[in-house]
Amino acid sequence: MTRRSLVLMLPFLLTGLMSASSTDIWFKRHPQPPEWDLTPEEFRFLNPPGSHLDYTTPGCGDYLEKAFTVYLQRYPDYAENSQTADRRFRRWLDYAEISEVMRLPFCLTAPYAYRLRKLADSPENAILISYCGRYSGKDSTADDSRARALIDEVERIARRGSVSAFAGYLLLDGENEVVRLNPDVLYFLKQALMNASPITRPDYLFDDTSAWADAAWNRPDLEDQLSPERKAFVDEAAARNDLSAVLATTGPCGDTAWRD
Repeated sequence: MTRRSLVLMLPFLLTGLMSASSTDIWFKRHPQPPEWDLTPEEFRFLNPPGSHLDYTTPGCGDYLEKAFTVYLQRYPDYAENSQTADRRFRRWLDYAEISEVMRLPFCLTAPYAYRLRKLADSPENAILISYCGRYSGKDSTADDSRARALIDEVERIARRGSVSAFAGYLLLDGENEVVRLNPDVLYFLKQALMNASPITRPDYLFDDTSAWADAAWNRPDLEDQLSPERKAFVDEAAARNDLSAVLATTGPCGDTAWRD
């Protein structure tokens, strides 16, 4: 299987990836170079003149393949320490999910948020489930299964704690009736993102002149939806990027009138 094929099958392949990357010493010692550390040649290779990164495309097109090529050129010993070409790429993808090189986790999450939006916006869709940080209803149609697969993949990666993956997860919310994240989940995401380094923080999501100015996470009464005890719990979880703790304790899907 080629690397291109792997990228196109990401939603299904990534579920079975190695789980060791969070403690993989190799990647801690040999991280992916961020944008500001690229050589001029590497930057042009990743960002050809006249091109743009299409976040609606799985894997953001060929960006992940190119980023992996840069990685191999930076660290040729990595290829020597892995068994096969596919295994090398899959191990690197597992690391990319938690990388703070912004485009890597975002290209592994945002395209599936956009794909969910496209599915939900289709007049012919038969989605009956809803999601608020947990599911309401059971899969009973093919579209339910498709929607759940997309949500599950974005949630799985976001649970690993990358700031960029949080941004992709946040983009599941708000543009359709399928996903209406609970206030404590939205508050966690906003706090975790705002706590992030200015280098990795997606400020455009909180810009009052942006397309997301009216999004639920920017509502002035968001915090009012949480009790003082819940807010304290979520603040602590946000300080350690622990989305799993919030999702495990969030309530069932309920009244969304506060969004209006």
